[in-house]
Amino acid sequence: MESAGEGRVTFDWQTVVYRDFDVDLDEPGSRSAAALDALLDDLGVSEGEGWAFVGAWAEQLSRALAAGVPALLRRLAHPDVAVRRMVPVVLAYAAAPADAIVPAIREHSLHAPDPAVRLGLLVVLGRYADRPDVRAQLRRCLRGEPADALGAALGLLLRPASRPGGASAVVGSGATSTTDGAGPVEDAVVEALALCGGEAGAALGELAWCDPEWAGAVPYGPVDAVDSWLVGAPEVRSRWLTLMLAALRDGRLDTVAARVLVGVADRLCAADSTRYAGHAAAVGALLDHPDPAVRQAAISTNYLDICGSYLDALAAAASGPAARRDPEVAQAALARLARRGDRRCLPGLRERVAAGTAGAELLRPAAALADDLWTAIRARLSQDLPAAEVNALLTGTQQWRGGGPAVPEVVAVLERLSRRIDATVSCAPDARPEFIELEAASASCAFLRRWGLDDTRALAALRRVAVSADPETGLAAIRALMGQKTSTTTSTTSTDTSTPSPTGEAADSTDSADSAADEMASRVIPLLLNVLDRRHRPGRVAGRRGWRFDDNACGWLAELGSRAGAAAPALRGMRDDPAEAGALRVAAADALWHIAGDATGALPVLRHFANPSTTTAATATTERAPMADEHGDDGALSARAQEALRRIEHEIAAAVPGNEGDDDRPDPAG
Repeated sequence: MESAGEGRVTFDWQTVVYRDFDVDLDEPGSRSAAALDALLDDLGVSEGEGWAFVGAWAEQLSRALAAGVPALLRRLAHPDVAVRRMVPVVLAYAAAPADAIVPAIREHSLHAPDPAVRLGLLVVLGRYADRPDVRAQLRRCLRGEPADALGAALGLLLRPASRPGGASAVVGSGATSTTDGAGPVEDAVVEALALCGGEAGAALGELAWCDPEWAGAVPYGPVDAVDSWLVGAPEVRSRWLTLMLAALRDGRLDTVAARVLVGVADRLCAADSTRYAGHAAAVGALLDHPDPAVRQAAISTNYLDICGSYLDALAAAASGPAARRDPEVAQAALARLARRGDRRCLPGLRERVAAGTAGAELLRPAAALADDLWTAIRARLSQDLPAAEVNALLTGTQQWRGGGPAVPEVVAVLERLSRRIDATVSCAPDARPEFIELEAASASCAFLRRWGLDDTRALAALRRVAVSADPETGLAAIRALMGQKTSTTTSTTSTDTSTPSPTGEAADSTDSADSAADEMASRVIPLLLNVLDRRHRPGRVAGRRGWRFDDNACGWLAELGSRAGAAAPALRGMRDDPAEAGALRVAAADALWHIAGDATGALPVLRHFANPSTTTAATATTERAPMADEHGDDGALSARAQEALRRIEHEIAAAVPGNEGDDDRPDPAG
């Protein structure tokens, strides 16, 4: 685009999309979009002009620039302040000969009455900061009004994006930098950047670069915008952050900016924890800030705990008066210390366990300190606790080592919970035990599966619960008992390549494992059949998370494989009975395939429920009964049947010589 008498003027779209806004941006906010529309209307620019390849916002900016620099400069006297504030934003992307633009911009930047317009024009001047007269004016403005100082600092630091995808070009990055021959970034420039949290930031917030919908409200938006411009100059960013954190600490900066500044410190320390360790200490000091929002921001970090000074601050926040003033921050501090294995968290953790306030989210990170905490956990579990606390203690310690000594306490917990749940179910068959009681009972069973299967009292308790009044708790106990199974796979796929033992030790090991698995199966098969036998009794048919009891029982029999042969007659009766629920018939058919390889009986049932709209001669006797699907979820039943059908037919086909790996077969459901 050209303008008579001013030489060639081009649109710097790279800086729009790579430094200040984004690719394919439609608008930074409705306020800015309205202002730009008003400017375009006043300029009378036709629709066809503009750069149409990098998003609607960049295209609109280029359309305004197509009107020419003189026309834009005249709009600095427009009666609408929103239009005036849009002019510098457009001119910031005008790559024009200096003589055609600099004199007018310098004049307007000195005398424009609106601070936001002056700030924007000083940013525009930054394109020409290599000229001595421009640089001298920008340096003088550093000592002027706050908006002028911030605009001058940005003008001295920011450079147009030099290439697509390039980061913001920022002049100078530290005391030894001589980028662009401009010398090191002076303290006066950094101090001016730190004005972004006050009235200078409010002026910046009036420009499209900080539209509240794009960057956030003042002062959050301007602070975040300045930080984003400094990403490419970490040393300047660090110096700016030092000033900003000091202002936040002593109350000169609005606390809403805390989240931005803590995030900056976090990222700098992640890049170089030694060079930027001072920021970790500064953020740590904010954990004692009087404003709870600042304390919350200071605790919400990802990398600062690699610095000792921040860990010290966490330890202080986790105990004593600070912990009593802000228990939420104290708990987060304890979790951070625990995750690092810092023993200074132990008193606070024990105190919370004893008080019943140690949630699972606090205990999980403390796995490395398990040996120091089990005594407190056991002491708490020995009491008659609410189900929610039991669940928190057991799920929070699920991945801890050394839980064996707590088996007696957990056995007692499970027995208490089972009695409560059974009492609820016994009073009314349709009564639902509380969700959290079922969760706690399940967690107790899971604990005993891991730590209690060598304990006679634990085994006896699990067997009692397995036949209790509530089938959901019973299934949880059965699942725990199934953990007694010893895998023969482990024995037969050993990586030991030493000379075979002449005494047959490997064979003895396999036989022992098979014997243990057979014994486990012989104990749990009657328990699972008991669950299935109770399927017609009044009451719940599905658990707290929607799983059907009979479906689970069939699935777990299937896991036992051929060892569950004793269950085959009962499963066959359920599979072939049209009066049974469709979900049970599908589950029984699938289980029988795993147990006995019975495809002849399984496939007709599965095909019927996989595609219930099609009834063939093979499925004519398997019409669905009214109770086939109590929940009305025909789609889920069909999907389950289709999945089982595909798997079984795939296995059958793969077993035929020459078909190994052949996946190019028609969909069995169709």
